[in-house]
Amino acid sequence: MPKISVENSDKYVHFTFYFVLTILLFLNIIVKSNFYKTIFISILIAVFYGIIIEGMQEAFTSTRRAEWGDVVFNSLGSLTAALLLYLNRKRLNFLK
Repeated sequence: MPKISVENSDKYVHFTFYFVLTILLFLNIIVKSNFYKTIFISILIAVFYGIIIEGMQEAFTSTRRAEWGDVVFNSLGSLTAALLLYLNRKRLNFLK
């Protein structure tokens, strides 16, 4: 079978993982009285986690390198999840 290759496919994986991570963080630390604070904390944790992981790859492995592109796609996934949560806050029965 022919092998299908998608350029920069690892960036899509980073985006998807951090999208899911942010939603799970949000659902885990939800404080119904402060929706915006919970979203902010979820984004902050996900983005800093991604930066720390990239730094650790650079510092502690000889086969992996830190990539700013990964950090960007991690952050974009996290921000997209936050936007999705924000746009659906009433449907999800969260307070403003």
